[in-house]
Amino acid sequence: MNIGLTFEEILYAALLAFCITWFINNILKIRSILKKVSAINKDVTAVMNRCYALFPLDRLDFHGSTFKRGMHIKITTTANTNFEGEFIGRNARNMVCIKTNKYIIAHELNNITNIEVCEQN
Repeated sequence: MNIGLTFEEILYAALLAFCITWFINNILKIRSILKKVSAINKDVTAVMNRCYALFPLDRLDFHGSTFKRGMHIKITTTANTNFEGEFIGRNARNMVCIKTNKYIIAHELNNITNIEVCEQN
């Protein structure tokens, strides 16, 4: 029985099948990564919405300076710890919330010695 295919044709077909399989697998991996990123973004959005609900006041008057939601600020505490990030808000219990690169931090105004506006890079 003669198939009529040469060794080169079979090799090309195998190589083409490998490339198509590799391409489909990579598309499926990219799709799953994008789904995970979308889920993470939804989680971050939910956390931020919760922060806005817990810290509804978008202005902070501190030692004669006014800070508004979204400003990039640096907070120095009485323990001489510095936090730098985006001002989220404050609440009626005199607590402020800022979002740093890694964390969301709430701190009492009574324990803050200085707040200053930072230049964004």
